[in-house]
Amino acid sequence: MSKKIKIYSYILFFVLSLFLTVFFVGIENFWFNQTSWLYGSGDLTNAQLSWQFFQNDVWRFPIGKNPNYGLEIANSIIFTDNIPIFAIVFKILKPFIYKNFQYFSLWIFLCFFLQILIGFKLIEKITKDYNFSFFSSLLLLLTPFLLFRLTHHFSLGAHWIILYSLYIAYFIPVDKQKSHWYFVILISLMTHLYFTVMIFVIYIFNFFENLYQRKSKKVEIKNLLLKIIFALLIMYILGYFESHPINAVSSGYGIFKIDIFSFFDPQLDNGESWSLLLPNLAGTHLEGFTYLGLGNILLIFLSIIIFFGKKFLHINQTLTFQILRPLNLCFVLFIIWALTTNISILGIEIISVNLPKYLFAILSIFSSTGRFAWPFIYFMIIVSIFFIYRSFSKKVSFSIIISLICIQLLDISFKIFNNSLNEKKSHAIKSNDEIWKTIDDEFEIIRTTFLFNNYGPLFSNFSKILGELENIKTDIILNAAMDRKKAAQVRYNLIENINNEKLPTDTAYIIDNLGHLKQLKKQFSEKNYGFLFRDNFWMVLPGKKELMNSLDINNFNKIKINEMELNKKYNLRFKDDFLGFGWTHNFSKQGVWSEGKNSFLLFKKPSSKKNLELEINFLPYKGNKLENFSTKIFVNKQIYDEINLQKENQIKVVFEDNLKSSEIFIKFEFNNIISPFDILESPDARRLGILLKSIKINEI
Repeated sequence: MSKKIKIYSYILFFVLSLFLTVFFVGIENFWFNQTSWLYGSGDLTNAQLSWQFFQNDVWRFPIGKNPNYGLEIANSIIFTDNIPIFAIVFKILKPFIYKNFQYFSLWIFLCFFLQILIGFKLIEKITKDYNFSFFSSLLLLLTPFLLFRLTHHFSLGAHWIILYSLYIAYFIPVDKQKSHWYFVILISLMTHLYFTVMIFVIYIFNFFENLYQRKSKKVEIKNLLLKIIFALLIMYILGYFESHPINAVSSGYGIFKIDIFSFFDPQLDNGESWSLLLPNLAGTHLEGFTYLGLGNILLIFLSIIIFFGKKFLHINQTLTFQILRPLNLCFVLFIIWALTTNISILGIEIISVNLPKYLFAILSIFSSTGRFAWPFIYFMIIVSIFFIYRSFSKKVSFSIIISLICIQLLDISFKIFNNSLNEKKSHAIKSNDEIWKTIDDEFEIIRTTFLFNNYGPLFSNFSKILGELENIKTDIILNAAMDRKKAAQVRYNLIENINNEKLPTDTAYIIDNLGHLKQLKKQFSEKNYGFLFRDNFWMVLPGKKELMNSLDINNFNKIKINEMELNKKYNLRFKDDFLGFGWTHNFSKQGVWSEGKNSFLLFKKPSSKKNLELEINFLPYKGNKLENFSTKIFVNKQIYDEINLQKENQIKVVFEDNLKSSEIFIKFEFNNIISPFDILESPDARRLGILLKSIKINEI
């Protein structure tokens, strides 16, 4: 191809990618100074907020370090759904960019452009046919699982990195591959670690193939070791090791996978469908979403018919693309990894292999295994395009590809132009309430009263306000590799401060739930603490009681401790109104775990002329085998009893009818509590005491 034709091709790719980006994100969201569409959306919001905090901070080492976004659980820009390469580049350009600046629409454009460009180069190397390669590459661009990723998790939209690694392995001579491998490893580490893992799998299979074919085995082994060292060095510089690998371990292995029929399932588990033509199939988890699009499905089916029918026409004998070679075994590994050891068909599990817990923990570092199907899919599409071109005349193969592209476009057209990004219209997000400016000016930190991963309403809703603050540090974030032990210690420190009835004066708190608010009211309402309800958020501001307006006072007076009914059994769940501080979830099941040294219950006892008895049913944490595993029970700050948790699973608290206060404030003070992490049972670092199942109050 002449240099002039190449330039025209790149311009055409550029224009096509630009138009697709505008249609995909919406013209209002396209510009660098439009950020409002990024708030209130989980991962997308996390990307924008972490970038803003990173942009406004000084340079640190590692260069991706971002301590103001997360405080004690902060680590690096790497782990907050961002695109590190763009974050670093645009932080360098900080003097020349907007105050409220986003680069994600540019990233989407770049992903489209490189996807079609590298896809074109791959196919053109196979077919040596410019027109056929150009149109065929559209099938690599219009893949629903790629487009879906660009609406939900920007960095995981860089599928061109996979295509680039395939191009290196297949079409760059071995003696010229070195710099390309180093470059793609660098780019992948500055984009997302999952791509780096995919690249190393492809490279290692390429390494073994070269090792078998070449005499200089020492050189190949040396090259592999150097690339591993290079990757580790880049990871250190960027800040990957700001988080321990144990923080990435999750319970998602065997869950966040593909189903046997995921390739044909257009609907996500949230009900969102990427097909106008095919129905939903059961069994696909969001992380296993790998719908191909009807055009690609027909392409692969046709190529399978050709392969097994042995109908190669061998029209152009000069074409060479080896299907059966050692390198291609990597795609077998990818599909096995994506399926995991829990294989299902239409959501029905047909094979389940229980792995040793340490192997399970290692595999759970990359628990979203459905992503590892991506290289396999792209390989299948490329091979299928090769089969079509090899098996028919140019005219027929071109007609087939054009027809498949039309089918693909028809199938996914609605979601291209009506996806979750395009539907987000730009709108003002800044609150009109002056309290946020006061907090920004007079407080150094803003926290939540329950530090967790904050997936859910608090992070999404508060992000709209947090994005406008300029001088604040926060722990209200999302974090893909949160240090569970540090997060737990933050919770324990707060509970200790609440127990001592003194909060740091430099910190504003967004109150997580009504149980927390009721306890804070009981302990702090008579002190100089402001309780404000603004923009649907309750907050407590140490030393700022004067900021409470009449509406705040009116709303605050309505907050009452719940009264228990006689003889009614209350089965408890996390964040029930009777629960104050010191409780944590039971993985969405009944019951609530006590966490840390102190846990609190608050309720109003029912009216009765008789003595009342509170039954507290619980299960001690069975992993704790310590003999002095116990709890003291305080009722309205007076010691009531102490029990050995190795021997008891029920507590009965008697309230005599002469008890003056109708409001009951119970504190459990635990001794010798441990976490599942302490005994290597799981990565769970919560120091657990009892699983509180139910409470009930009776007359006696």
